[in-house]
Amino acid sequence: MRLTLHTDYAIRVLVYLGQNPGRRVSVHEISENHGISHNHLVKVVNRLSTNGVVDTRRGRAGGLELPCMPHEIIIGDIVRMMEADMLSMKACEPEYGQACVLADMCRLRHLLARSLTAFLDVLDQTTLHDLLPRQAA
Repeated sequence: MRLTLHTDYAIRVLVYLGQNPGRRVSVHEISENHGISHNHLVKVVNRLSTNGVVDTRRGRAGGLELPCMPHEIIIGDIVRMMEADMLSMKACEPEYGQACVLADMCRLRHLLARSLTAFLDVLDQTTLHDLLPRQAA
């Protein structure tokens, strides 16, 4: 399975916040620490904030923080939120364009669907707390 950079960045943001409990962290700080484009990180943080995964405050005393405990954040939920389209084989979908001539007998589509389900099942059993280094957890 392949995840976008936005999903990678979202998980990095959450891990960073989980490692810094009780203090507000700036986007700039995370950007500098991870060597990530500030503009890309702002987009990721905006989506996380809009979905209630991080609390944000503007201004001099502003920054980001987790609104809940790390064990309450399910990684599968974050991946689903950040990934616009987890469909592996667009060619198999009639609305994508010309239908595949093998669609009636193709077993690959079903295999990939089962694989995606298994992939997400593992992520659904993983919390942010599980990803934190032991001293931060």
